[in-house]
Amino acid sequence: MRQKASRLAIATAGLGLALSLTACGADQPAANNTAAPTPAPSAASPAPSSAAAADAATGAWVNDFCGALSPLAELGQLQPPEMQPGDLAGARSAVGDFLGKIEGSVGPVVDDLEKLGTAPMQAGEDAKASVLELFKPVRDEAKSAKEKLDAAPASDANAVKEAATSLQNVGQGLQKASTGMSSAKGTAEVEAAGKDQPNCQKLNG
Repeated sequence: MRQKASRLAIATAGLGLALSLTACGADQPAANNTAAPTPAPSAASPAPSSAAAADAATGAWVNDFCGALSPLAELGQLQPPEMQPGDLAGARSAVGDFLGKIEGSVGPVVDDLEKLGTAPMQAGEDAKASVLELFKPVRDEAKSAKEKLDAAPASDANAVKEAATSLQNVGQGLQKASTGMSSAKGTAEVEAAGKDQPNCQKLNG
């Protein structure tokens, strides 16, 4: 049952993020429009170009944001490791491989979001911080557990048991990420700006 729960957590995390994290700055254009007083004829032309530039910057940032999330789609394709009683070598290989695949999906997301520049709006920064807060601990535990398992002697059954425990923790972390994203700060405001961005469209399938 725990393996099934972990599988569900992983699949839900990948699918849930694809649905809930696709955008940025729905309120941005309105703010630009209301900020401008009734313009004189000479001031009418800069306002639209300024708004267009702001919209373009917002769209570009959101597209990169969605692009950073794209590896999460791989999580939904993972199958939980199958381990036979008494097969230490098989269990070690299966757990280590699964931890590596999770780290391989979540790790690039964390790395790319940390490299992503400052968002043109606060909602984008909030959304980025929320994703990092949810997924960085998952990446760190999966990576650390894999490294410890790889460094342990092949006959160390306790190392395999500890790695399996870490794998359960990772599954719980992914479940937390899945449920947390629906209410993460900033995600509601970012939807409109991402709906037409190619990377966000790919997330939505």
